[in-house]
Amino acid sequence: MDHTSKKQPASVYDTNQDIVTWWQHYCLLSTMPMVRCQIAWLENLTEAMQLEAELFQAIAKSSEKLTLCLTDNKENCNAKELTEQYQEMVKTLTDANLERFAKVSKLSHEFRRSLWEEI
Repeated sequence: MDHTSKKQPASVYDTNQDIVTWWQHYCLLSTMPMVRCQIAWLENLTEAMQLEAELFQAIAKSSEKLTLCLTDNKENCNAKELTEQYQEMVKTLTDANLERFAKVSKLSHEFRRSLWEEI
């Protein structure tokens, strides 16, 4: 019987490397869904933080306008102008908040959709 026709590994090290390579490949495949779920969660968290930052930016701009009306034009800022500035500020904040709520409600649906895609 001729044993030379069978291919034998060059060394034990080569055999171990083949096993390690095989194990790493299947180990990574098993963890990929969890990693993709975490990425989807982090992307949605980032979007939520951006929405909050946009709201804070709207608050800052509105407060700045009202403050400028009170400080720069002390003699010219009458009750009518102050009321108009205040109403504009309230409208801006209301619109920004409603837009934020609409986007946040969409976020949860997007997150669920991306989560189920990964699962």
